[in-house]
Amino acid sequence: MRRLPGEITVFLSLILVCVLSLLMGLLESARTTGARWYLQMASNSAITSVMSQYNRNLWDMYRLLFLEYESEQAITDSFQEYLNFYLEQENYYNARMESVQLSRIVKAGDNQGSALEQEILDYVKYRLPDIAGNLAGIAAEAAEAKKAGDFRTLLDACKRTGERTKALERARADLEKSLEQMREEKSAVLRAADAQDSGRFQRYAKRLLKEVENYPRLVANYEQEIAKFSENSRKDEETKKPEDEQAYALYQQEQSASREVLASAEENQKYYRSLEPDMDANARLLSDALNLAEAAEEAEENEDEGSEGQEADWDEVLELAEEIRLPEKEMYQEPDSEKEAALDRLEQFFQKDLLDYLVPADREISNKQMETDGMPSKFLSAQNEDRQSEDIQDNDGGNWNGSGERSGEHGLSVPEQLLVNEYIFLFFDSFLIKANQKNLPDDRELSYEQEYILCGEKTDRENLKGAAEQLLAVRGALNLLHLLGSQEKRAQAEAFAAAVSAGYAPVQLILSFFILTLWALGEAVLDVRELFAGGKVNFWKNAEDWKTSLESLFSLEFLALETGKNQEGSDYTDYLRVLLCLKDTGVRNGRILDVIQCNVRKKQADFSILSCASEVEVEVELYQKHLFFIKDEYCISMNAFKAY
Repeated sequence: MRRLPGEITVFLSLILVCVLSLLMGLLESARTTGARWYLQMASNSAITSVMSQYNRNLWDMYRLLFLEYESEQAITDSFQEYLNFYLEQENYYNARMESVQLSRIVKAGDNQGSALEQEILDYVKYRLPDIAGNLAGIAAEAAEAKKAGDFRTLLDACKRTGERTKALERARADLEKSLEQMREEKSAVLRAADAQDSGRFQRYAKRLLKEVENYPRLVANYEQEIAKFSENSRKDEETKKPEDEQAYALYQQEQSASREVLASAEENQKYYRSLEPDMDANARLLSDALNLAEAAEEAEENEDEGSEGQEADWDEVLELAEEIRLPEKEMYQEPDSEKEAALDRLEQFFQKDLLDYLVPADREISNKQMETDGMPSKFLSAQNEDRQSEDIQDNDGGNWNGSGERSGEHGLSVPEQLLVNEYIFLFFDSFLIKANQKNLPDDRELSYEQEYILCGEKTDRENLKGAAEQLLAVRGALNLLHLLGSQEKRAQAEAFAAAVSAGYAPVQLILSFFILTLWALGEAVLDVRELFAGGKVNFWKNAEDWKTSLESLFSLEFLALETGKNQEGSDYTDYLRVLLCLKDTGVRNGRILDVIQCNVRKKQADFSILSCASEVEVEVELYQKHLFFIKDEYCISMNAFKAY
């Protein structure tokens, strides 16, 4: 047999070692890559298993997917339990867990409830067939809500300025009446002194002295009203202005008249203050005259002095009385007292609780009450305040849109926000409508849940009252728009204002706006009563729809008009949609969470919506050994993320 050379064997052996090293390296590389994919799959599966433990009651009742957890540690413990199942399998991907950290969690109350909004949107898209009719005019509804908001700003400004102007004019009228009373009493004092009638003189002199001594108090009261007027006018200047061109122009006109009234009042105040030294002198003169009159009366009774001495005393009394200095009457027009009283009566009517005038007599108002302390809305409110203060301290902290939210914080468009609002009408009760949903408890905390989301009060009555006030404001704003467009009705209001404004043009302008505001609110009372009775009211009124005359308004006879039969226009739910469009989204979301938490607690007493998460991200560190390399363990970091 022929023998092969030994060097070839050595060469082939060396080649075999290299080939085997290459093959083992390739296998280890493939195994390492496979291990990373396997562990990533295991981590994803584990976090998915964790998130599968969503709260069933929350899903059954409100179709919301949120993971309820006791603590963040409980989430990581659950994740480890599911991940260990994969790590314990016998395969080529053996690893040991080093650490697990919860790197990110998004809770229902975070970011002003943006997670709640997203969950609602994910559900509402499956209910589009049910709400398609409501979505038909969604863009127009948003525009109407914005315009209503602008004229509501105008309505509130006109009402506030009118009330302040009336209070200011009332204080000035008190001063003028006091001066007029002084002039009348002085004439009576002079006649009594000339007639040497001691009894009449003392009676009229004491009345005059009382008016003179009361004068500084009236001046101080007038100054207080001026200060209030000035402070409130300054606040109005700082508040948000209407964006609608027509509303803004009228707002500017009203504010200009307000500034003129303030300037005139400040001039009047200087004049009235300048009379105080004369009033002090008048008080001394009257005191001296009263002392002389009393002495003369006593002397006459005791017959201690003769007739000649008594005449000398009365001459001195008359001389003192004639020295009393009072200003001439100002050239103010006397207001129509009957119309002035009617305006005061109407103003007082709108300061009452109007709920009993609005709710049909055959409808009983719920007395249910909910404890709001510790509710999610309080947490969201505190969260918002903290973020606002952080923004003030940080010049580069982003922009605010004026409604308590950062610009672009939620990132939802107007149609999306309106879709979120539609969820409210699907799952929550109102004064007129019951939600047609299964698995909702019959003994819910509140009966008027939609009104609570709108107003946030503790009781059903207060929430219904708040909703009624907001409806009055919106309907009043839209009614004001109609009045401002009617030359006939504006002329009636201006004529009435002229009769009660004492002839001062800026006051007349403000009072004419004020009367139009009260007229709009009077019509709004009938509108809201119509809505509460199940009827409908056109969003934009025309002359044929208008019910209230100025005469019936001031006589309060408009309250006897029949309502509840109109079936053309928008109903109560439609108007709630408009009001929710004007609501701050963070406040709305917090109150939705309040109602959900209270109702879920009917089935699960320890439920907390703030302990529910919609997104969870976990960071896990794992250690492995190479299968074909003799090396130390190496670390693999994995991120596992899951959102509903």
